[in-house]
Amino acid sequence: MAGGMSNAMKMKIRLLLTSAAALAVFALTLVAGGTDSVYATSFNPTLTASVADPTPGVPSDVVSHFDLPDGDVNFAAVVSFIPPEWGVVPGADIPIGMQTGILKAQSVLGLINGPCNQQLPVTFDMLNASINMNETVSFNDEDNNNTADFADEDGNGLAKAVSLYPDFLKRVFEDENGDAMQPLRRSAGITLVAGTPVLLEFLIFPPGTQIPTRGQGTLPSDEALGYPSVTVLQNIGDTDATPEPSIINDFCTPLATINTSYGQEKDEDGNVVPNGQQFFVNPSGEAKYTYTTFAFGQRDADGDTYENSLDTCPVTANVGNPRISNDGDADGDGLDEACDPNSSATTGTNSDQDADGYQNRNDNCPLKANGQAEGEENQKDTDLDQIGDICDTNPTTPDGDLSQAEPTADVTIGSGSGSPAAPTSAQCPKCYVKGQPVVTNPPSGGGTGTPASGTPGGGTPGPTATPGGGNEGGGGSGTTIAIIAGVIAAIVVIGGGAALVMRRRGS
Repeated sequence: MAGGMSNAMKMKIRLLLTSAAALAVFALTLVAGGTDSVYATSFNPTLTASVADPTPGVPSDVVSHFDLPDGDVNFAAVVSFIPPEWGVVPGADIPIGMQTGILKAQSVLGLINGPCNQQLPVTFDMLNASINMNETVSFNDEDNNNTADFADEDGNGLAKAVSLYPDFLKRVFEDENGDAMQPLRRSAGITLVAGTPVLLEFLIFPPGTQIPTRGQGTLPSDEALGYPSVTVLQNIGDTDATPEPSIINDFCTPLATINTSYGQEKDEDGNVVPNGQQFFVNPSGEAKYTYTTFAFGQRDADGDTYENSLDTCPVTANVGNPRISNDGDADGDGLDEACDPNSSATTGTNSDQDADGYQNRNDNCPLKANGQAEGEENQKDTDLDQIGDICDTNPTTPDGDLSQAEPTADVTIGSGSGSPAAPTSAQCPKCYVKGQPVVTNPPSGGGTGTPASGTPGGGTPGPTATPGGGNEGGGGSGTTIAIIAGVIAAIVVIGGGAALVMRRRGS
């Protein structure tokens, strides 16, 4: 393991190239489901996964690609499972702040009330982050220094979202008894988008963990699938989140992401450190292993192929395409002619039709005021269907179906002709073993490690799971790479407000 912390090893916050930014990131988080509509939508995600070194029992980078084609609805949630035979080192056994991977995405965004057609590349360097739920940090700017508390630096030069546990995660991940769920490992990365820090996290849980869906459908908790890994963008999914206007109003397809989870520690030049800290270790059995991802497409209430979060007329079929400038929107105010009360190119150019502070394409009820003013609901969306309660005829029942897809990717270790088996204790001394308690404190003698500069960051991102094991002698875990887009979305909770890229999200 590398020695003391240097500036080069501190958490990097990348500034996106364009001021209108890129948040494009993903969002992930829990799955919402259930509706009485029957519209079908196009949702065809693809997943691939590979290892840099297929040798049995050795640490190796895992690279996953999660893509959605142009015209598909974006994803609402992505939960990935890493084969249980993969070796995964728990977060408490990795120095806090050490770089564990990198996530890159090519996203398409809608900016400043414009159509969703701005392509923007986004990169997150992922660092091992604290899983101690007793030492937390707020997502908000509680100290009033004009920077969200999670992005403030601690005394070691790391963002507090790395050295401390974001308190909203305890609300997002609750078990059936309402208790906060303890992750096995967490990775965090921060990127500046238009001057605003954007937080992306990957949480890995032990095999058999039931990821909560808030009573709207179910996800499998079969130990045989491996370790569920969930991607969280910003504070999406937090029931206490407060929405606010954003320059990013939409996140749409096509979407392309590449997530690289490091097998072991790398130096500042991106080279593997001999006998360095392990992160993920290949199974010892020469066999074929399957990564399974459960992905859900966003809702489309009116069946016009545009998801509610992208559609300014969500219950009336659009005249135009919200990805094309002025298509079905002659006055360029962001409202499609299907529901625009004044679509005249000369007199209808009102970018905030209901005057509630949210521009039309950033508002989950563009025709009825529900902003931050006293007495207004501020984008409240009880059923998380991206249609605000104030204009939703069924505010407690989601409008539109969640399309579901289960892409898989096979990875061959060794010859691939043998039987699956986790790495041995000699191959991975600190790999998680099924049934062992999750330790939350950092390793003795080191507390905060530092990321190797110049190496991609990552932890366990991606729509495709990353390693995770859990059988005798080894363990595993994975991460889902939620894509850059805005919210990766996050679970059908994509929406405007509190999540930069999530349009029309109400708490």
